[in-house]
Amino acid sequence: MYAELHCHSYYSFHDGASSLEELMVRAKELGYRALAVTDHDNLCGAMRFAQLAKSLEIQGIIGAEVTLNGGHHLTLLVKDRQGYGNLCRLITAAQNTGERNDPRLSPSLFAEHSSGLIALSGCPLGELSQLIVKSRYAEAKDLVRQYLDWFGPENYFIELQHNLAPGDTERNRRLVALAKETGVKVVATGNVHYHVRERHQLQDCLVAIKNCQSLEETHRERRANSEYYLRPVEEFELLFRECPEALEN
Repeated sequence: MYAELHCHSYYSFHDGASSLEELMVRAKELGYRALAVTDHDNLCGAMRFAQLAKSLEIQGIIGAEVTLNGGHHLTLLVKDRQGYGNLCRLITAAQNTGERNDPRLSPSLFAEHSSGLIALSGCPLGELSQLIVKSRYAEAKDLVRQYLDWFGPENYFIELQHNLAPGDTERNRRLVALAKETGVKVVATGNVHYHVRERHQLQDCLVAIKNCQSLEETHRERRANSEYYLRPVEEFELLFRECPEALEN
């Protein structure tokens, strides 16, 4: 059964539009065996999330979507106690390095703080996705090799997201080809920002508030559509019908 590994709650401030309770209850309704919460650059909801997961008898996976130098995103998931400690250290380092409300993490820190963590290559704002979209394949291969060196082949995955936004299909096609060439596994995630589709309107408002602009003025900053919700597994099977291993992983 599918487990969502990339999900934002309202602890992704001005971005996530659903509470931890709403996300967990909806995941339970959909029959998910597990849910990861990967809020932006913080673990503010980790304790509450763990409590909810236990009460609902669903596996809760603690993680975060960290912002690297250059503004690229990377998804990190905790495997064990050591991984939680390393993720705390990495987030603290990012908060100390970046400007106020704009944390930035140096990837070089992964050399010492990758144990107990699983790394997914990230959303369309991930460095690997950006390189692939720009057809910079040699650099993309070098980047994959670097992450394999830091995390190991069992703990690094190329992340595929399909939210029916422009460019999703072609980007995923190129990422799958890169995965086959480099021997890295792929994994499908939903880039969830709200528990049901109707909540996208609130997410649009949060983005506008973050930018101190009106909804009309933030058309480019807002998400392309209302497809960033917790999906039934059947919808994922349709979206990734040409790459079922991404769902299995």
